[in-house]
Amino acid sequence: MNRQFSICALLTFLFLGSSCFAQDVPATKALNPELHISVQDSANVPPQLLAAAEAEVHRIFHQAGVETLWRNCSEKVERNQPTGCHVVGSTYLMLKILPDAKSMPVRDRVDVLGISPLDESGVGFYGYVFYDRIQQLAEKRKLARTLLGHVLAHEIGHLLMRSTSHSISGIMSGRWTGDELRRISEGTMPFTALESNVMRDRLLTLALKPARTPRTSVVENPSSRGIGN
Repeated sequence: MNRQFSICALLTFLFLGSSCFAQDVPATKALNPELHISVQDSANVPPQLLAAAEAEVHRIFHQAGVETLWRNCSEKVERNQPTGCHVVGSTYLMLKILPDAKSMPVRDRVDVLGISPLDESGVGFYGYVFYDRIQQLAEKRKLARTLLGHVLAHEIGHLLMRSTSHSISGIMSGRWTGDELRRISEGTMPFTALESNVMRDRLLTLALKPARTPRTSVVENPSSRGIGN
């Protein structure tokens, strides 16, 4: 029996469904909303692997009808950070690649690869992934250039959909077994049409709202309160 890996351990909220029926996502780039993603790599991921993860995230979200703008943000050399590294909000998300989960509430859950905490209203801007666990699974299943990007995309999906719910298949499934890992290696595990619509609808709605003053990010470890399966 293949070992199952839980991708997230998050706060429990009801799934926020899309008002639209599932349908093919328009391929016209001009209609695709933009999502800004700042990545803080505290695990010293090899540059080529990080670049591959970026490409994988871009491909997955482009297929879902969302254009991603990626920023590599170094905590060690702040003066060399690209513009936007200290901004978080509904369309500016912060992902942190941690070397391990020792400082996290899920440190004893060795099957958990990442978390995306949400507040009481279901809103969150920060995602965390645990590189040691991702690396071990990637080496075991020969997924070195694809797994990290899929885990990051999964966490972004939770933040955009403002939900901890999982689907029964696809990138937002809660357990990645042998079949899911095979599809990851082949690059054939996308968001569902419904999930794509939910994310696009939310980003398009936000794009129509008046511009707001960017928020300065303060990255903190999530509280253990409410963390569960």
